[in-house]
Amino acid sequence: MGAAVAAPPAGAPATARVRVFQDAVITLYPGEYCYSPKNPQLIRAADGEPSMFSFYKKIGMPVTENMPSAYNEYLIEANKPMTVLLQWQAEKNGVIASCGPTGVTFFPQAGKDYDVSMGYAGNCFVQVRELYETTPGKAAARPAPSGYSFACAPN
Repeated sequence: MGAAVAAPPAGAPATARVRVFQDAVITLYPGEYCYSPKNPQLIRAADGEPSMFSFYKKIGMPVTENMPSAYNEYLIEANKPMTVLLQWQAEKNGVIASCGPTGVTFFPQAGKDYDVSMGYAGNCFVQVRELYETTPGKAAARPAPSGYSFACAPN
């Protein structure tokens, strides 16, 4: 069983936690079914440039097997849509490889933990997984339900 957590104050929104790996540029859009750079609540969660000199935001989520060391963790509002936008680009010897922008929307549930990263199966995609604790401080992951997302319509 995990560490005891104090009950949130009455009227406080339900929360979940999300870990975002630094394998691509990843932006979170809380409460949205689409993505827009004009969203004042957007979270620039990963810049795609892991570095041994970077400081990462960690809030104590359980670790998973084969987890990279470069990630940020966030407390997010649960039971509302969360859209994730992913972009990636690399260049080597004049050859450019890229992915995205591609987005998905998922619904974090109260009290649950998630991780977000770039997946690849012929094409890249946003991978959202739900974590479940297997032993104190350790977790396994399973795919979380998500659906394709689009850019928000301009106002």
